Amino acid sequence: MPISPPPVRRWRPEYIPAYLSNGVIGLRAGPIPLIEGVAIVNGLAAVDPVEKGERFARGPYPIGGDLEIDGARLSRLPGQSELVEQAYDFASGELTSRFRFRSGETTATVEVLTFCSRSLPTVVLQEVQVRVDRPCRLVITAKVDPTGISGAWRARETTTPDADKPVVDGSMLWETHGGLSTCGVAYITSFDGGDGVERRREEHDELAPLSTSYAVQARPERRYVLRLYTSLVPSQAHHEPHRQATRLVGMAAQRGFDQLRDENRGAWAEIWKGRIKLIGADQRWQALADAAYYYLHASAHSSSLFSTSMFGLAYWPNYHYYRGHVMWDIEAFTFPTLLLTAPESAYALLET
Repeated sequence: MPISPPPVRRWRPEYIPAYLSNGVIGLRAGPIPLIEGVAIVNGLAAVDPVEKGERFARGPYPIGGDLEIDGARLSRLPGQSELVEQAYDFASGELTSRFRFRSGETTATVEVLTFCSRSLPTVVLQEVQVRVDRPCRLVITAKVDPTGISGAWRARETTTPDADKPVVDGSMLWETHGGLSTCGVAYITSFDGGDGVERRREEHDELAPLSTSYAVQARPERRYVLRLYTSLVPSQAHHEPHRQATRLVGMAAQRGFDQLRDENRGAWAEIWKGRIKLIGADQRWQALADAAYYYLHASAHSSSLFSTSMFGLAYWPNYHYYRGHVMWDIEAFTFPTLLLTAPESAYALLET
């Protein structure tokens, strides 16, 4: 088994959020992923507002959300939250974030599981589990959020054309700055919270993030679980990306969270068969080799367009010197390894 990094139990300002990817979608998930993160979609391009040339573009954040206890919202009161632990499992590509959120005398303990699917590589999945220590009104929200990124809405839908009942919670078509490309997004949620659950979607505000909320009179003796499936498709991959995202996220929901998680773990188990073992080296060097191996393969996929550099998928705003360029020597560094350990990804790299 690979050596995963030690869990983070105290967040420091100089830390960069955890990077998750499957080679098609790249995420940076903050210590509380519901309210902080960045998404990059391979193939999205925009006009740089300063240099006026083509550059990579951020996509809507697909795993956003919120938590509310008796009217107090996590997004408005982040100072009332406390990180318990964030752990990255390199063996499965899963990130688990645990935190507490307090409102008055009530404390919610939250566990968030996030991963990028390798069997459906346009899909990101997230499970939010919440427990409370006393009765309260609890609202858990899933959100797809373009706030803070440059671009414009081109379509926002909470209904499905030619269907009496929506097949997804919502979909959107987002155009990047300068109109060089668009990103289609669709999402589906499910909730396990017993009886008396109130479900609400933001259906009327044309500029609001897509969101679905579940409200319940929570009790300490039970667990409340929200599952989120989100698909992001660039226009470089399909001429109607929001329609294709709707189809793909529908397929994901039909397979189900547990099956997709098993498929993802199976894909990573296959990748790790090529693990490089450093004979005679101490654990520190093996951990570094495992990290390099993991991040390389997390950033490559047979379905990848490879039009956004692997480095670009791991973008975070303090990478001020990066504009989306593909490194001239990427084949020299990545192709030989992928040829031996993931030949289908190596082939895709050459094809593009």
